[in-house]
Amino acid sequence: MKYDHSQHTTKVKKTIIAGIPAYNKEHSIGSIIHGAEEYVDEVIVVDDGSVDRTLKYARRTDATVISHETNQGKAAAVQMIIKEAIRRDADVLVLLDADFQHDPNEIPLLIKPISEAGYDLVLGSRKLKESERGVKGKIP
Repeated sequence: MKYDHSQHTTKVKKTIIAGIPAYNKEHSIGSIIHGAEEYVDEVIVVDDGSVDRTLKYARRTDATVISHETNQGKAAAVQMIIKEAIRRDADVLVLLDADFQHDPNEIPLLIKPISEAGYDLVLGSRKLKESERGVKGKIP
């Protein structure tokens, strides 16, 4: 008699964090945070010294908000997000731009190869054709 292991495996829930570096994105920051919250366990925003109301609006959400006093550049904001994700022992980190260049509704497409096929890294691409991306509509 063959033993079927598939019936006795347990799926381990992965902790998923969305990281959003933001600089002067007051008009979109709240919406991008709320869009991402639907698909992740936590949203981390690094406000990179914005001089508009980005920080104020980000703090009105449930996101964890880290603020740089002065603009240090996107790379520094992303490094801070990565450091925080590691500190929180996240299994998956999804980086999104604060101005909807990346559609939060595509987060499940990005994390699927990680959770189902064991990939370590998945990158989205604006250059792929719709048929290659598996997504119809505008290129995010």
